[in-house]
Amino acid sequence: MVNNFDQVLCLMRNGINGELIVNGIQYNQAMPGIPTLTNLEIAELATYIYNAWEYQRGLVDVKEADKILNACAPR
Repeated sequence: MVNNFDQVLCLMRNGINGELIVNGIQYNQAMPGIPTLTNLEIAELATYIYNAWEYQRGLVDVKEADKILNACAPR
């Protein structure tokens, strides 16, 4: 998850179909995105996720989220 920050933000918005490996565990079930989330909401969710458990990323700025989300291809 840490090495796939951009992909995680894109997945929040667009979802994914097919195989996904998380921490060495394979998942193969559709994960729908939530296209109605704003870039600010995604930045806030990412801030929470990336500062929970052992992660200490700090604040995910909405400008950073904007750049990443604008580059995401809808699935």
